[in-house]
Amino acid sequence: MKRSTKILLGLYAFTAVCYLLFMWIRPLANAYVSFVYRPLSQLWMRFSNLFPFSLGEWYIVAVLLVIVLGLLVSLGLIFVKKIRLRGLRFYGRFVAWLVCITLWLLNFHWFVLYRTTPALERYLTVSERSDETYISMLEFIAEELKSLEPQIQRDENGHFCFSTDFEKDIPRTMQAVTDTFPELSGFYPDVKKIHFSFFMSQTGTMGIYMPMFEEATVNAHMVDAVLPYCYCHELTHTRGIIREDEANFFGFMAAINSDNPDIRYSGYLGIIEYMYHDLYQLDDAYNDRVDQVDDVFSYTILNDLFRYHEETYWEEHEEDVIIPTEVVNDVQNVVYDTTLVLQGVEDGRKSYNRVVEALLDYYAEHQTLRVTKAQ
Repeated sequence: MKRSTKILLGLYAFTAVCYLLFMWIRPLANAYVSFVYRPLSQLWMRFSNLFPFSLGEWYIVAVLLVIVLGLLVSLGLIFVKKIRLRGLRFYGRFVAWLVCITLWLLNFHWFVLYRTTPALERYLTVSERSDETYISMLEFIAEELKSLEPQIQRDENGHFCFSTDFEKDIPRTMQAVTDTFPELSGFYPDVKKIHFSFFMSQTGTMGIYMPMFEEATVNAHMVDAVLPYCYCHELTHTRGIIREDEANFFGFMAAINSDNPDIRYSGYLGIIEYMYHDLYQLDDAYNDRVDQVDDVFSYTILNDLFRYHEETYWEEHEEDVIIPTEVVNDVQNVVYDTTLVLQGVEDGRKSYNRVVEALLDYYAEHQTLRVTKAQ
């Protein structure tokens, strides 16, 4: 057996063993993330930040091209006897190394993060999550929105549009809550916009954390209102906070405590999406308070709620459709949901909604969603 083959098999074995150990021994996963992943990820992010485009996106494209073109070439080599065996062996070794590198990056930059102690356990005590807490928190949000509305700029259709250069304020926004949430400290890379954003739109995806190169990326085709909160959410992942409910929580807390009104508005918009459906499920005794909250939301935020693209978006991109959107969306849902379940997130994509429970617990303890050093 060649030395290179032994090395390759050794790397596969090492990656598999580490994956299993991280899965079975949580303190080991915690130690790895604290003492290895976090320091190295800061260096890795600084490297990937040198490039204005997403290295992770083009890495995925390159892998797909290698696989597809390699298979086509391999089929062609079947008919060329002189170089057939040598060519197939070369392709096989190349793909084996490519898969090994990919699994290594995913395991030590992504999978292990799911095996650590949930970050929220350090900050939250489970509350009763009563109807009173729920409506009280919504009233707090409604009051915040009322005070925020005069600072918000809107277009002729009443939709939110930027009045600030929010991107330059995003790192400061994330750093501003580190006294309360130390996990959010550290270097923040630029958030990158995906080149193949229409494909993201087909999958219903607003942002993606690219674990191979520690990149926060977003769908470039989204309307202004959802972008700042999406930036905060994806940047939270670069801190090693990988669970979606936790990224929603920390991203939201950073956004609504920002000095930038565009970021605060986007934060409230992003979280109300998870809460709005349950507004009318409260006990009838809260009807008057529910109506008052709903009136504020209708005036300040309803034009932008559940709106991710311009009204003419799908018609304008009709020619870009290669695979039907319904098929792309269904496949992505199955693949992503399965990936989450395999990493120990038993409720898969539904885990996003657990952010409401986390916010209720936080609000029950502090009676506010604003953070202060005293907390």
